[in-house]
Amino acid sequence: MKFSIVAVFAAAVLLGTFTMTSSTAASTTTGAMLFVQDDCVVIGNNDVPLRVRSTPGGRVIGSLNVGSNIKAWDIQTKNGVDWTKISWKRGYGWVATEFVSCG
Repeated sequence: MKFSIVAVFAAAVLLGTFTMTSSTAASTTTGAMLFVQDDCVVIGNNDVPLRVRSTPGGRVIGSLNVGSNIKAWDIQTKNGVDWTKISWKRGYGWVATEFVSCG
């Protein structure tokens, strides 16, 4: 049974196992990151690759095919859109959370 990353995040917040930073700046990451999912996959309704961005809503740095396995680290909201921080090459990238499924 698959759970969406948003459901996992909501459960973590309700159970008090996830802490968000006090800043709303997308590039600010302070404190311990307790949310890590390494069994996530890119989902979609078509074969259009998912854009990977440098920051939430930032410039495109690459793409992932539907079905690609990814490791999710964090979720942030920018301008009403949820973004998931993922392992990307030798660092991190950001993808729209609606196209990520974990579990």
